[in-house]
Amino acid sequence: MPRRRNSRRPNARRFPLRRAAAALALGAAALVPVAAPPAAGAQPAPSRSGLDDWIPHTDIKRSDLTQVPGKLAEPSDDGPHPGSTTEWWYTHVMDPATHRTFIAMLFTAPVPTAVIFWYPEKGDKVVLPEPTAQVTAKPGPSVDSSAGSLVWDGARRAYHLQWHGLFAKADIWFDRALPGVTGGPIRYDGGQTMYWSAPVATSRVRGWLQPPGSSSRIGVDGWRGYHDHNWGEFSVVDQRYSGWEWGVSHEPDGTATLLGGVVKGDGTWQGVVGRVTARETYGCMTTIELSDWRTSGLFSYPETTTLSCPSSLLATPKGLEGARPGLRTSFHVVDPFILDAGLLALPESLGRTVPGSLGLIEHIRTLPPRLPHS
Repeated sequence: MPRRRNSRRPNARRFPLRRAAAALALGAAALVPVAAPPAAGAQPAPSRSGLDDWIPHTDIKRSDLTQVPGKLAEPSDDGPHPGSTTEWWYTHVMDPATHRTFIAMLFTAPVPTAVIFWYPEKGDKVVLPEPTAQVTAKPGPSVDSSAGSLVWDGARRAYHLQWHGLFAKADIWFDRALPGVTGGPIRYDGGQTMYWSAPVATSRVRGWLQPPGSSSRIGVDGWRGYHDHNWGEFSVVDQRYSGWEWGVSHEPDGTATLLGGVVKGDGTWQGVVGRVTARETYGCMTTIELSDWRTSGLFSYPETTTLSCPSSLLATPKGLEGARPGLRTSFHVVDPFILDAGLLALPESLGRTVPGSLGLIEHIRTLPPRLPHS
C-alpha cells in the first residue's frame, strides 16, 4: 500500500453557478457552467483506514511511449488555431521567496473567457472569472480581451502581459525566457486531439501586480514566469478520457523542468518530461509513477509524481533529433489546492522538484476514474 501522509483539505467557497462558469482551474475553468469551489485553509484529511477507504486512487495503469511529434517552441507557434473546439493561453508568475502566485488565462473556445488565480503569502487562495465578452487572438502572436492581453514584442523579444480586469491588474514582462516544446497531437478517446506549446518554460519577470482585494501594487521584478498555449479538437469535460498530468518547476539555477500528458479512459498515460536550460531544451516520452496518496473531500491525489526515461531528444526548430541523457525526476506537492466540481477534480497545487525550486502541479481527473469500482 502506498505511504500516506496527513494532508490539508481546503475549505470550499462556492461562486454562483453562472459566474462560476469561468472559475474552474487550469484548462477546465471556463468550459462549462458548473460551480467551482475555490478553497483555502486546508485541514487534515482522514487516514486511509478511516472513513475514506472507499475512495479509489486515481492512478495510472500503464505508460504509452509512442513518440508524439514535437519541436522547440517559438512565438510563431503561439498564434490562433481556427476550428479548435478548445483553445486557451495560460500565464503565471511566482515568487520563489514567498510562494505568491498569480495566474491569468484567456480562452477563445469553446466560449470567450478570462480567469485569474491568486495565491497570497498568507490567507485564502482565490479563483475568479474576469468579465469579458470577447477574446481575440492574432498571429502576432497576441491575444486580447477587455480583461487583459498577452502580446509578443518582437523588438524586446519578450511576452508582455497587461491585465486590467475587475478583480486584478498587472503589467508584466516575461524577460530572459527559455523555450519549452511545441508538441502534438496526442490522440485519445473519442477521436480527440490535443496540441500544446510552451514558448516560455521559465523566465525572470519585471513589472507589477495589483492582486484581488488589494488597493496597492506589488513589484514582481525577479519572480519566475511561465506561458503555454493549448488547442485542438477536445473537451476538457469529456467523460470518456480520465484526465491529465501537468507540472512546471522553476529551479533555483534558472532552469526548468516540465511535464505534461493525457490519461486515457483505460488508464494509459501518454506524455512527456522536459528539461529546459540556457543552452538547450530536451525531453522524452516517459513512464510515470504516482505515489504518496492523499485525500481531499471525495478526491484522491498523489503527493509525488515520478517520471523517467532511458534517453531523450534535443528540441530544435525543425523537430526532435539527436540523443540526450535519460531523465528521472519527481514533482512533489508542497501546498495542495483542490477544485472539485463533480465532473472534474482540478488540483492546481504548489510544488517543487529540487530543493529551492517552486512550481505548479496538476492531477486532473474526470468523474469515472473517481468512482468506486467493484
